[in-house]
Amino acid sequence: MNLFKTITNRYKMIFICLLSSMIFLQGCFSTETKNIEDYKYAVIYTDMFEKAVIHLYNEKGKFLSKHKTKYRGMPLGAFMKKPIHMNNKIYYANPLSKHNTNEFILELNKSNLQIKEIPNEEKIAPTVWTVDEEFAYMSEGDLTSSKLAKTNIATRKQVASTELKGEANYMIEHSDKLYVLTFIHSNPDDIYGIINVINKKDLSLIETIKIDDMMYSSDMELVDNDLFLVKTSDGKDNQSNELIKINLKNKKIEKIILPFKGLRYIYVHKDQMFITQGNSFLEPTEKKIAKLHLNSSKMDVFTTEIENYVSYIHEDQFITSDGTKIQIYNLDNFKKEKEFKLEGDESLFTSFFIND
Repeated sequence: MNLFKTITNRYKMIFICLLSSMIFLQGCFSTETKNIEDYKYAVIYTDMFEKAVIHLYNEKGKFLSKHKTKYRGMPLGAFMKKPIHMNNKIYYANPLSKHNTNEFILELNKSNLQIKEIPNEEKIAPTVWTVDEEFAYMSEGDLTSSKLAKTNIATRKQVASTELKGEANYMIEHSDKLYVLTFIHSNPDDIYGIINVINKKDLSLIETIKIDDMMYSSDMELVDNDLFLVKTSDGKDNQSNELIKINLKNKKIEKIILPFKGLRYIYVHKDQMFITQGNSFLEPTEKKIAKLHLNSSKMDVFTTEIENYVSYIHEDQFITSDGTKIQIYNLDNFKKEKEFKLEGDESLFTSFFIND
């Protein structure tokens, strides 16, 4: 009887210990989930050989937690490095990992940081891409031609594909059309760009618009009937200070001259456009930002304290990072309102996003 009681008591103790452990673990998981739910900023570090990690911070800049992913190189190796936000998800390019190419883009859920692949069947390692509410559009190519594929985001099944003339460099979508920028390199003395206007439904080519003396663009934005793109490099691969404006109705092309070279990204907010200074090699710049008033010819130029590698206009503020800090500026006069230092990581800073 005493032996039975002893065994019973031991089982009770084991049960209590297991129950305590479960409660403790549940508390840990709850804390982790709470951190994910409550974070404001997420900073991504990676390189071609190390898996990406995501650091989370709250609104005050306090470091919360670190989360590992299984993906390397996001979004290195792509022409388009700016993420796209859609329905509480964020989309990144991930064309290269180690010595391998990846035939997909990544969809990151902001709520739980889970990442899913959106593939294609054309063996495209997307360096150029965009998404809408239902589909992802992916492209890559060489100096002569580029493939373009359309994949259903929900089913992960490809539904259409086509081929374009020239090297794909940038892509945006609006309504029922895609606007794909390709470059023609057939004559080294006459390198130029083509805007391919494409029907999103079947990827058929509607029309093309030629842009002379251009080799590279790092951003495009559509504002009403006007397509804007930065001429990052001219036809001789020299840095440019030209913002190209194309009226899609009458095909008129206008050059807007900015007071600095090395044009990087475009941000549109209400009736204003902001163009940041930068380059693909992350070399030091003057950290200039041009503020263009779209309803007039007025232009203001501001200087930030840090390089604007990744930036957002959010809640009437300009939020930017150089990988060491996140700084927040007043959008009217670019007075710095707040900053906080990032923890850093052994890998490279590649991006950050805002959880709203």
